[in-house]
Amino acid sequence: MGDGALKGAGVESDRTVAAHERHLGIGGKFVLGVVGLSLWMLLMTAVYFHTWFEKLTGLIVASMAVYTVYILPRWIPALRAIVGLPGI
Repeated sequence: MGDGALKGAGVESDRTVAAHERHLGIGGKFVLGVVGLSLWMLLMTAVYFHTWFEKLTGLIVASMAVYTVYILPRWIPALRAIVGLPGI
């Protein structure tokens, strides 16, 4: 503080938030609705418009991509230099 007083973060945070203020507003509910509908449409597309072979190969390709980008660079420094890995 400017006057030399020391204050913790609890002073600036408002811990007496009313229960009704913790809930989502209309905008938050709208966003959750859009996200939920998008996930539902993605699931229905996968279920009705793709064969089991397409679902299996998609899962395999996605798993290989996650392994290549997130797991493999931990042990291969040359790949880490290309892909980048935060925290390492």
